Amino acid sequence: MPTAATATALPSARSVGSEVTAEHLRAYEADGFVVVRGLVGAERAATMRDHFMALRAQGAKPGDMGGDKTNAADPLNRYPRMINMHQWDQLSAAWAADASVAAAASALLRQGAVLNQTMLYFKPPGARGQALHQDQQYITIDPLIGAWCALDRCDRANGQMIVIPGSQRHGVLPVRPVDAASSFTSGGTVIPPGSRESGVDMEAGDVLFFSGATIHGSYANTTTDRFRRSFICHFIGDRATRFAPAPGTHMDHLAP
Repeated sequence: MPTAATATALPSARSVGSEVTAEHLRAYEADGFVVVRGLVGAERAATMRDHFMALRAQGAKPGDMGGDKTNAADPLNRYPRMINMHQWDQLSAAWAADASVAAAASALLRQGAVLNQTMLYFKPPGARGQALHQDQQYITIDPLIGAWCALDRCDRANGQMIVIPGSQRHGVLPVRPVDAASSFTSGGTVIPPGSRESGVDMEAGDVLFFSGATIHGSYANTTTDRFRRSFICHFIGDRATRFAPAPGTHMDHLAP
């Protein structure tokens, strides 16, 4: 059932246009990711954080994922990931349509950006991470870009985003099963030899953009008192096409 959102004035995200610079473009095309600092801003991030915590307190939502029903102590049982909130929540739809984020995605794609999906990760204290993967191992559309908005300060302790610079140049890689003790998802990517992981420190309101082939993921939230919440939009290009995944390169190819 759609959620009735509270009618309220929304703090404006910063206007874009000049936000994505030539340096951002160079970094994105070289490394497969770039952070646009303060694109959404701390005030908007705080509003979003409060809103999604209130939604989560209401109970189960369509598409919830992440808990371990065999382990009552798993914090993701209480705080599973939300997906496609824009389809049933008015404020989520408004934030997903924010012109500043869409314009930045479009600039990095070098074509129009069309919303494909939204997600909300809560990552409470003690939560597992997500195995390193590529989004195109799930979504077989090209081009694809993720816009990962930090709603909290993100660092190594609370399970910041991990990326592998330049990994987009490998194309879509084979998938493999992973250890459920460390990842709430069951699959990850094969990591190319010589790869170097890089943690991304972020403040609330920063947005990390990364390509559909960029390897990324996260480790556990090892803190006892800090969430690592994030609002994610996936955009596809307005000239995007679907592709057939090569055998062994899609998460559905893993044995159940």
